[in-house]
Amino acid sequence: MQDFQHLRQTIICLILVLLTACATAPISSTIIQTLHDTSISRAPFANVLIIGVAGDFESRALFERQIVAHLADATGNASAYFTVVGRRPLFTRTAMETAINSRNFDAVLFVREKGQEREDFASGRPVASGFDLFNYDYPELNGGISIEQAATITFVTELYSVAERKKIWSIDSLSFDNTTATELVNEQAAMIAQEIIKDGLLP
Repeated sequence: MQDFQHLRQTIICLILVLLTACATAPISSTIIQTLHDTSISRAPFANVLIIGVAGDFESRALFERQIVAHLADATGNASAYFTVVGRRPLFTRTAMETAINSRNFDAVLFVREKGQEREDFASGRPVASGFDLFNYDYPELNGGISIEQAATITFVTELYSVAERKKIWSIDSLSFDNTTATELVNEQAAMIAQEIIKDGLLP
């Protein structure tokens, strides 16, 4: 009987510990898929260009490096934009096209902070048009911004097929409680890479 009571107390303690951990552990991020066009038969892609425009130039390079590193287990190739174009690169459609042609990339993965694109910069593109790398210029994305760690931040990640010049996949990743920009970027890069592999976009 005493053994049973001891076992019962042990189980209760374990349950309380687990409940306490669940209650106190912060949910720091979440993923929402916004597009997955399975009609594009070219996926998985073999050679992907990774472009990050979230944060300042250091954060952008870190985003690109970390996503490439987390995709290293996939058999497809991924390259950071700044290693193709040069350090502290500005983003333009012309520069992107040159990078694509220089290494025969078959897809472009683009990461930005939600709200970076602004309609008051919309010269040459329709107001309220959907974000589209291949059809419009976004000069406002070249202004380096600081990532505010205290705020809830939403990153938008989009994958474009080069052959179709079309967006085929996108996610919103929300971050809540990261203490540093580096921590935030590392967490987001890992999540983004995991989703890419899970959805079979790289072999």
